[in-house]
Amino acid sequence: MKVLFVSPEVSPLARTGGLGDVVGALPAALKQAGVDVRVICPLHRGSLDGLRSKRIGGKLRIKIGSKLCYPRLVETRLPGTDVPVYLIEHIGFFDRADIYAGPKGDFLDNAERSFVICRSALDLPRLVEWTPDVYHAHDWMAAALPACLNAIPSTKGNVRPASVLTIHNLEHQGSFSPEKFEISNLPESYFQMEGFEHFGRLNLLKGGIQHADKITTVSPTYAKEIRTENHGHGLDPSLVYRAADLVGILNGMDEEAWNPSKDSALPQPFCRDTVTAGKKACRKALSKELQLPYNPHLPLFGAVSRLYWQKGLDMLAEHLPKVLEKNDFQFVLLGSGDPLQEKAFLNLAHRFPKKVSTFIGFDDGLARRIFAGTDFFLMPSRFEPCGLAQQYAMRYGSLPIANGTGGLIDTVKDLKKHAKEATGLILNNIEEDSLNHAFGSACNIFADEKKLKLMRRNAMTRKASWKEPAAFYSEVYKWALDSKWRPPEAVCG
Repeated sequence: MKVLFVSPEVSPLARTGGLGDVVGALPAALKQAGVDVRVICPLHRGSLDGLRSKRIGGKLRIKIGSKLCYPRLVETRLPGTDVPVYLIEHIGFFDRADIYAGPKGDFLDNAERSFVICRSALDLPRLVEWTPDVYHAHDWMAAALPACLNAIPSTKGNVRPASVLTIHNLEHQGSFSPEKFEISNLPESYFQMEGFEHFGRLNLLKGGIQHADKITTVSPTYAKEIRTENHGHGLDPSLVYRAADLVGILNGMDEEAWNPSKDSALPQPFCRDTVTAGKKACRKALSKELQLPYNPHLPLFGAVSRLYWQKGLDMLAEHLPKVLEKNDFQFVLLGSGDPLQEKAFLNLAHRFPKKVSTFIGFDDGLARRIFAGTDFFLMPSRFEPCGLAQQYAMRYGSLPIANGTGGLIDTVKDLKKHAKEATGLILNNIEEDSLNHAFGSACNIFADEKKLKLMRRNAMTRKASWKEPAAFYSEVYKWALDSKWRPPEAVCG
């Protein structure tokens, strides 16, 4: 089976978060499972730093509205694998410092850039003499591909390739003014309720949901949540309609890349058998690095996150002073984003210099040292499609305290429900009372050496590779090929 991943990001070439990580890791696991998988992604500025590559002969021929553009293809490999990556080279559309937005906000030509990605994927076989059986589109920027594929006239004797759309975060949909639909060169009938039209606007993700043969998202619980009004971000009617073709597949993680026994970023690597001494050494070094008094008698909580409404850390910043009054602990944060949240956490560090340390920005090495040096890891997300940070934290023996939503439910075993297999704590909500109770419970766990050791071992030995998800995706590809697309009926919205 031949599968082409179509994505705006692929780690480590270009990433902003979990999407890039998945597209960078899943293909290697699929390759091991016998799938001939390749990736197409824009050539963003800096993507090829340090990587060998070659330019493919010929040019793509892409029509956007009435204009033609001729991107080139550059071929490289996913680092450490033999998975081909085709990079779409176009200075005007993709040679930028960022992927989706600049200092003034979202790029104004994001709709055009999206269709360039989709059309390039469909024109790829002409230049590389390789035709996929399945196009696997990722998130809104590649979501129009299934419709572009369906619009190609069928020829007798030829079976049109299948399409799979993966929703990594439903909040980001690619919504534009209706006039932008003209650049798609898709049939006018596609701009209806059963297609790309959403409350009078062009919605690329909705069009993908309506046109894809099969749809996946990144955890089983999130697959259920997005079919509800509370978590559907306005697209729940479409997802309810396509529910029979929607499946949640829990993201894995690269267990070699996130291995505390081999991590050169740590002052003292450790494994499950040396976790107590290893984490003690890592905590001591982390305290010094973040200028926090080293106090091994208190539990240390950590957070590594974008400071954004979804992540719920604004509620933590609001309630932390009162929580600190009732519980004795220390807290470190690495993050950036919302200026108001940045200021709030900096103020907390100034107000509680012996208890709180804040680092604004992002540093991969520091993130790893926080996973390794903390006892508990906070993820109070309002919603979380899957989440990777809590999986990294568990791998490093830091027990998650997570809100009961999405992939957090699917990855963290709560102490109340799984006494012997527990890997963390699940919050009922992110209000003050729930946070107080969770911090109190965590402090009790920290004081119980036997329970802490058991939960750390459970967390560190949790299976989280890409092998099982890759097998599941292989089945979805077969499912998509066996059940060809039929024109969807109208839905509301």
